[in-house]
Amino acid sequence: MNEQKQHIIEIAFAQFRQYGFKNITMDDISRSAGVSKKTLYELFSDKDELVLESVKFMLNQNQCETDLAMNASKHAVEQIVHVLNLMEKMVRGLNMVCYMDLQRHYADAFRYLQEHKESYLYRCIADNLKRGIHEGLYREDIDVDIITRFRMESALLAFQYNVFPQEKYETVKVNFQIFTNYMYGIASLKGHKLITQYLQKYVKA
Repeated sequence: MNEQKQHIIEIAFAQFRQYGFKNITMDDISRSAGVSKKTLYELFSDKDELVLESVKFMLNQNQCETDLAMNASKHAVEQIVHVLNLMEKMVRGLNMVCYMDLQRHYADAFRYLQEHKESYLYRCIADNLKRGIHEGLYREDIDVDIITRFRMESALLAFQYNVFPQEKYETVKVNFQIFTNYMYGIASLKGHKLITQYLQKYVKA
């Protein structure tokens, strides 16, 4: 991908995440990126393609950061707390209408998001559960497939505007509450103590 195209994708994503996918027009992106509409349409056939490329950019960026955090962690609990930190970073400044916009108006981008969830996200959660069970930090009676799917769906709750509208709920707080309840739910007694220690440090940080 050439540098100009990559630059436009990054500019577009920054606007989309702040205002939503539907509210930003190709004219807005053209002005912000400092390119003509003709150039914009030479690089992207339509707005749908640019939205798709922006979603790919976001997920690739998040995947790289997640992989680094997962590989650098000493144990399963540290992995999951690092992921919580990454999620908080992603949520800050993100307009919650983004998820609804994708569902309603951008089928290709939403399909890509769902496929990413079913492949990469599923594998990350399942691997963390298996590691935690092996390390004695998570409960041995966990059904990995069921709890992985539960976690995937519960992770999206914080992004659903109709459930937690931003004018009433602080998204970072919603995400933290959902995440910590999941963590304690899967924990063994040993894991519970370790999670508490890590979260106390996390809250103070």
